[in-house]
Amino acid sequence: MASSDEEGEIVPDSVTEYYFVDHIGELVSFSTLPLQWNDGEITEELCTQIYVCGTSDDGLQQIYKKVIAWKFDISYVMPEVYVLSKDKLWVKLYQPRKSYEETIKTILITIHFLHFVKKNPSGSQDALWNQILKTFRHA
Repeated sequence: MASSDEEGEIVPDSVTEYYFVDHIGELVSFSTLPLQWNDGEITEELCTQIYVCGTSDDGLQQIYKKVIAWKFDISYVMPEVYVLSKDKLWVKLYQPRKSYEETIKTILITIHFLHFVKKNPSGSQDALWNQILKTFRHA
């Protein structure tokens, strides 16, 4: 975990059982944040405040952090999604909270679709849908 110089608090490297809320506590998708395509970009803070909520350290630490951008990486075995904290540290998203899955299902399917196509450029449409169904069967 990284430490935040601003407030002396610990910023987690990852969050599980996550969900996102706006400044009035309404559920929002992380895709409402600006997508950061490369690490050289400087992301401006939004007028709307969005927070990631969840747990870290195997559920021992509750997380409630303001976030300002998101990105995804499809170069690994499984795609990875990150959000940028206001402290300019990337936090990896693991499993979302069950009740939040419906809110972000479309964006996660899109990321998995891009991942599959990158890894299997000549893959069949059936193989693509089988992989998507296998990945999101529980959702």
